[in-house]
Amino acid sequence: MLRWNLKIFCLMIACLGAELLSCASALGQSAPRETLEKIPASGACQAENVKLQLHKRALAVRQISGAILFNAGMLIDADGAPNAYGPHDRGLDFTKNAKNGRAWAGVVTDSSGKPVVQRSGAYRGLYVSQTTLHARGTRIASPQTYVNASKVPFIALPPEFTEQFGVEIGDLALVANTRNGKRAYAIFADVGPSGKIGEGSIALAKALGINANPRRGGVASGISYLVFPESGLGQGTLRTRGEINTSGARFFRQWGGSRRLRACGSNSN
Repeated sequence: MLRWNLKIFCLMIACLGAELLSCASALGQSAPRETLEKIPASGACQAENVKLQLHKRALAVRQISGAILFNAGMLIDADGAPNAYGPHDRGLDFTKNAKNGRAWAGVVTDSSGKPVVQRSGAYRGLYVSQTTLHARGTRIASPQTYVNASKVPFIALPPEFTEQFGVEIGDLALVANTRNGKRAYAIFADVGPSGKIGEGSIALAKALGINANPRRGGVASGISYLVFPESGLGQGTLRTRGEINTSGARFFRQWGGSRRLRACGSNSN
């Protein structure tokens, strides 16, 4: 009788152990396995190839896990620098580059449509240059209201790009010089002219090892732009270079980092 009861007891223990193992398997393995199945293998590039129609060409663009990747050149943008433009080409850039056609675009204008001139300070007599991104609650005619191209790495994007991919002013990007391997985080601070793409601030060009002279600098190709929609603080908030680097690095890491960029960049057009 004792031997029979002992046999039953052992069977009960065995069954209980099997149930516990089954529960442990269900609780400790099933959910993580399902999550891992949804994440691409490390370094994998699962991209949707699309076209951005510009005036004279269609630009190849890759949408990769919410980020937007494209290759272009880089024109140098002086907008927002307090010494960007002035009468008789006295600024960093040619005065004509502050216009979009006949209309002023890169400088603040008064009610009569004339450029606002700085009345005091180190750049007295030069125009107040503006960027699309500006500080909330500040004077329109103050140079401190805008993003200084000489100090802050930023990019300019055409309206076609922002409309097609849902990019908002203030969003962040990683920009890379494919010729020398240098990278820099940047903020989308200026809406450029329609039909043209590939433009960065003086500070961004310097960080990438590019000739940063707005009049003669820039490159025709070899620049990779990885833009993160919904990564910014929106219109009205200026960010320091340190803040751009910290937040940009976080979004880049969450996206997949350098390994994923190498996998996707090697396949980009």
